[in-house]
Amino acid sequence: MNFWILCFLSATTCTLPLYSADITPPAGFEAIFNGKDLTGWEGSKEYWSVEDGALTGVTDGSLKYNRFITWKAGKVRNFELRVKVKVTPDGNSGLQYRGLERPDLGEWVVTGYQCDVVPKNPDYNGMLYEERGRRILAHTGEKVIIDPAGQPWVVGKMPVQKFPGDEWHEYRVRVEGNHHQHWIDGVPTVDVVDLDEKGRALEGVIAVQVHVGPAMKIQYRDFFLQHLPAELPLLTSSDRPIPADAVKVIPQGGGAGKGKASIKKPAK
Repeated sequence: MNFWILCFLSATTCTLPLYSADITPPAGFEAIFNGKDLTGWEGSKEYWSVEDGALTGVTDGSLKYNRFITWKAGKVRNFELRVKVKVTPDGNSGLQYRGLERPDLGEWVVTGYQCDVVPKNPDYNGMLYEERGRRILAHTGEKVIIDPAGQPWVVGKMPVQKFPGDEWHEYRVRVEGNHHQHWIDGVPTVDVVDLDEKGRALEGVIAVQVHVGPAMKIQYRDFFLQHLPAELPLLTSSDRPIPADAVKVIPQGGGAGKGKASIKKPAK
């Protein structure tokens, strides 16, 4: 009798999924992905599915432009987002927030702020990028103020760490007014104040991305969102003046590497 019970239990255990999603959110947060199916999300099933309790995106390397899957239960203004992420070492993805869906630009296109997921490039992993907009707003390890004309200026530095691919890492995004902060595994990656009234967004959708380039697999689980008060104050140039020794954030393709071809802020 005991022998057969043990055999039954063993067989049952072997059929369990490799990962069971923990969808119990921290205090003050809500789970925005249920770990079972794509309920509440909208995107192409050609690229997106649920695998081992994770929101999973897969591409074969033939993408002509970046594709997104969007959380459809509402928009975010001021918030904190926490999610565990695993991507193949050559993969490239991003956490889109305060985004804008743009079907006029292509199927499943979302523009706007993005916390990049790029494990092969520590200077990009966790940076602040604007998809189809102002592009690189802050490389990883930079404290930045974006001036009213839309030019980002580096006003401080933080240590840059490596977070290897094919491992789970917790990405955290917190946005209060026009102040943006990103972390990976508790390590701050960017701190940005956006003073560009014409270029910035104060509200929009959450989405995640599969990127053009090599074949890749990206997975997101334990996707938790906390809404912060809607009417938090916006920082101004008086609150965050740009110091005279600030240097321009290097535009994409604008130099051999981060820190090169930097231009100092002109003296007044």
